[in-house]
Amino acid sequence: MSRRELITRIQTERAYAGHRPSCITDDYPLRRPNLGAVKPGLLVREPGQSVYWCRQAKPLESAAALGQVNQNYLWNLPETMQAGDLILTALESTPALVASLEIASSEEPGKLTFTALATFTDPISVADIESMIGEKLPRRSRYLDDPLADKILDGIRELLQRPRPIFVTAGACSPSKPAKANRVLGVAAILQRSAPGQPLACEICERDISARPQIHLPQAHQDGLRWEIQDHVDELVLLCGDCHQMAHQPTLQQLRNYAKPACPACGERNPRKVIWGMPSFGPDDDEFVTAGCMMPFGPPSQWECRACETQYLVAEFDDRPHQAWAIYGQNLQR
Repeated sequence: MSRRELITRIQTERAYAGHRPSCITDDYPLRRPNLGAVKPGLLVREPGQSVYWCRQAKPLESAAALGQVNQNYLWNLPETMQAGDLILTALESTPALVASLEIASSEEPGKLTFTALATFTDPISVADIESMIGEKLPRRSRYLDDPLADKILDGIRELLQRPRPIFVTAGACSPSKPAKANRVLGVAAILQRSAPGQPLACEICERDISARPQIHLPQAHQDGLRWEIQDHVDELVLLCGDCHQMAHQPTLQQLRNYAKPACPACGERNPRKVIWGMPSFGPDDDEFVTAGCMMPFGPPSQWECRACETQYLVAEFDDRPHQAWAIYGQNLQR
């Protein structure tokens, strides 16, 4: 049975949604897109080297920071950390996932930088590590005893070489009340789709969603289905809040806003109209910007972004109907 046939079977037979059938777990066509990307030799603790177990409470934002290698993100690290220490980061999703192994270094006195030795884009469950080593892992951030640290690293190496399926029941897809059950899906998707130094972009409008990514499940009735985590991740879409709302039941005002031209600087689709000259009516300040009578040198701006106040112009070309709208610049002056 192929993966697609299996997914179709799960979708059509609701009996597969509430439990993990033996026919799936015994011979499941497990897929890991980056199998072998992390070299097991990196997961070694040198004699005398300390390992800090870092539990992060905001899994989606933390995953984005790890994927982007964001040194400015606020990590749950102690002031006593020293150069040479290893950091194992686990993200508080359900189930919790081990996301990265980093090493602290110092080029300036009193200032630490962190270099990623491994980012586990293929999901590794904390519960699987606990099952393998026969011990519960700390629920709070702290330095690990050397024997426990070695056991965890050994367990991660084993799971990298022989991954285990992680079955997850998807929660309801809602832009206003995101299901906690879907955080683990978002963590895996963000780690797989992020790139160092690049913003995490909404997959529709391409705005930066690193601070508040949302998970959209486009498959009908995907919520409530118990799939292997990668099957969920392959289907889901990472969106901003506005696009997620548009994917469900947008309001009339949201549809009107979405019909307006997007800001070329930040992607926001709710601009105010720029009025030039002296209007004969009292314009609504919430919908219009009065630019005055002094016309600028060059094309006048038509819209002002509410989010970043960038003014921009959208022009129509009759000779290119397939490209009806084009952006002139990003910061036109009044």
